[in-house]
Amino acid sequence: MSVTPLLTAFLLSLVLSMLLIPALIRFGYRYEIMDLPGRHKRHKNPTPVLGGVALFLAVWLTMSVICIFFGDFCRELPGSLLFILCGAIVVLLVGLSDDLRPLPAWVKLAAQVAAGLLLYLGGLKIELLSIPFRSVDVGGISVAVTVLWVVILTNAVNLIDGLDGLACGVSFIGALYLLAVGQMYQVGVVLVLILILIGFLGPFWYYNRHPARVFLGDSGSMQVGYYFAVFSLMVPLKSFTATALYVPLLALGVPIMEVMVSVVRRLARGKSILRADRRHLFHYLTLLGFSRRQVIVTFYSLGGIYGLFALAMFYWNRLVVFGFLLLFMVVIFGVFFILLTKFSLRKRLNGRNGRI
Repeated sequence: MSVTPLLTAFLLSLVLSMLLIPALIRFGYRYEIMDLPGRHKRHKNPTPVLGGVALFLAVWLTMSVICIFFGDFCRELPGSLLFILCGAIVVLLVGLSDDLRPLPAWVKLAAQVAAGLLLYLGGLKIELLSIPFRSVDVGGISVAVTVLWVVILTNAVNLIDGLDGLACGVSFIGALYLLAVGQMYQVGVVLVLILILIGFLGPFWYYNRHPARVFLGDSGSMQVGYYFAVFSLMVPLKSFTATALYVPLLALGVPIMEVMVSVVRRLARGKSILRADRRHLFHYLTLLGFSRRQVIVTFYSLGGIYGLFALAMFYWNRLVVFGFLLLFMVVIFGVFFILLTKFSLRKRLNGRNGRI
């Protein structure tokens, strides 16, 4: 694919985002479409929560222009583009409904499953799983694996959307790494979509940094995760699919790590894995004395390191890289466990001293 549609996609998304985000901020204040401070929330002032609407409009208005003026792009997605759009609409509407009035967790999960099924019906599916030692044809359970993959990534970004600029910045870093890998394989259709997302996330980060003037909301954070899932399923050659799955998994290493920790922690405590709480990694770091800036820098740095592992998969022996990745994760979780143990001990001692 020539550079013209790529540059057009990026610049148009960038310009649309710069126009849409301020307009929707004003719209949110005017009609009181706000995220109010509450039990599981850290912000102190009502904040517009229409970031997801801005994202949807920026992505699909840009896509429309690209399809009109660069027909070859649309021909690379025979029959799939409509299903991708329908899935995005489902995620947007359910997320926006939850932003306006909290929905039961099972409703959001059902919407994510529906989005995954739409992608599967559109021909975007996982047929080959690659593990460090071999590749496995998933065969008859392809639909289940595909839907599970979409649900995981759709939730991944949502789980770390708890500090100003955190989810947006980590997603931006992940998108840059995906862009680099997409360029390696010259997968034009994926490059266009990633550039559209990057064009949005840059301006949005400016408005979402502390103190945030607008939030992604569930409609935005789930939508970003959904688009990452789409990227990984859009690689047109089946032989690439196994490798493609590693890329978002590592490029989004931070939110994926959050998913793992949240699921294990909630199961260990006998709680529903769908129930929201204030025990995410960034919450613990804050309780351990990390400043807001230090937490952001820590997560951005981890996102960059995971992205480097994603690129390393293409340049070095995959088993060696996987071994270093496991070692890195053991160190990270070990440090986190030590810090958390110290925090729990200090909390118990303070509690005892308070009773004396």
